[in-house]
Amino acid sequence: MVEIQTNESRITEKSQWLSLRDACRLLQVSNTTLRQWADNGYLRVYRTPGGHRRFLRDDVESFANAPEQAQEQSRGDAIEDSALRKIRRSLGRNDVLQQSWYQSIEEGGKVRMRLFGRRLLTLLLQESGPRRRRQESLEEAHLLGREYGTEMSERGVTLKDTLEAFVFFRTMVLDSTNPSTWSRIIEAADRVLIGLADSYEDIGKKALAESKK
Repeated sequence: MVEIQTNESRITEKSQWLSLRDACRLLQVSNTTLRQWADNGYLRVYRTPGGHRRFLRDDVESFANAPEQAQEQSRGDAIEDSALRKIRRSLGRNDVLQQSWYQSIEEGGKVRMRLFGRRLLTLLLQESGPRRRRQESLEEAHLLGREYGTEMSERGVTLKDTLEAFVFFRTMVLDSTNPSTWSRIIEAADRVLIGLADSYEDIGKKALAESKK
């Protein structure tokens, strides 16, 4: 029998503990998802001397019986964190560092774009809801695209580089999510692209008008 040390006491009753596989079966999720939930603090996890994960049965059963909204929020947070990690890793690759769209943004702009990226990621990963709420999300995506386009244009980044930067970001998000959610993500991403194009067009018209004065 394996003893697992907690901060308060030793619990040696084997029936109180679930392996990673058994906890996954009870929650009906993949190993990756359960690890992410544990890493994000949604479920307590303990390690055996051999390094194996063990979950307290009461914790897992309580989580399984939690309101669906709370579970969906936990899943969404785990997916968002996974996408952020993938994006950060990709931004450190040499082939990405050499891209013109990456080099066209100075350090100050990169900090600003990281904040924008987090807002955009949360928006793209929102669960589908009532039609009215979905329409509001799409309108928000369009406004966010306009904001993104204005920011990049004012920093002197070309439309081509701005589009390539966004396509890179969108690809990383899609790679981090289940294919069943892709149509929803792409729908929101398309609205961002339209907003982005609108902002560049408006800026171009304004510059043309100024030149004719």
